[in-house]
Amino acid sequence: MKQKKTTCKQTVDQKNVPEVASFLIIVFALLYTAGWSFAYHYFGHFNVGLSALELPKEDYFIYSYWVIADHKGLLFYGVLSLLVVTWGLVYTIRQWVTHSSTRFYLLLMIMPIAILTLFAISYRLGTSSADIRFKAQKADFYPAYPSIEIFQTKGASPKQLTQSLTSGCYRQLIQNKDKVFVFKPIKSVPQLEISTLVIPISQVHAMRLLPMRKRCD
Repeated sequence: MKQKKTTCKQTVDQKNVPEVASFLIIVFALLYTAGWSFAYHYFGHFNVGLSALELPKEDYFIYSYWVIADHKGLLFYGVLSLLVVTWGLVYTIRQWVTHSSTRFYLLLMIMPIAILTLFAISYRLGTSSADIRFKAQKADFYPAYPSIEIFQTKGASPKQLTQSLTSGCYRQLIQNKDKVFVFKPIKSVPQLEISTLVIPISQVHAMRLLPMRKRCD
């Protein structure tokens, strides 16, 4: 009797595997889309492309958390939509062989549209979150980015630029394995579009991050 109950339980669990797997796949894909959209549009405000930044792919999932944090009110509806779409997807796949019901043909038409809609919403939320966070940074003169002094190797840049980089007026946007990205916000013209300077690490002798955020004209 106990063996029969165990077998039944295992059968039920195995039946749930497609639903769980499909749900997780869709969730991770949507999170990645939201994070990618956030990074693309956020760094776009600094006029830097993702190909130049060479961000690790796992960073997009971190950015997706910020997207969720900015749209917490939509979380319930998002989870509910995911559950409905997952059920519809698994049902459609299971009925693929038999084509045994009208519901199958209806879902076959609806599911691609529903999935594409979820990805479009995820992308749009990432864009919205990027705009919100960039505007917050800009309004407060970029408090998240430390002032930096960069001392370049001899002859790496014109003298005027070399002196400017050691003034502490630049902010460090991000750094990867072979480049450092810096920008210089102008106190007297806060609405001026950001221009980002890309410096190869091979041309950097030393960098110093300052404890305060300098405001320069």
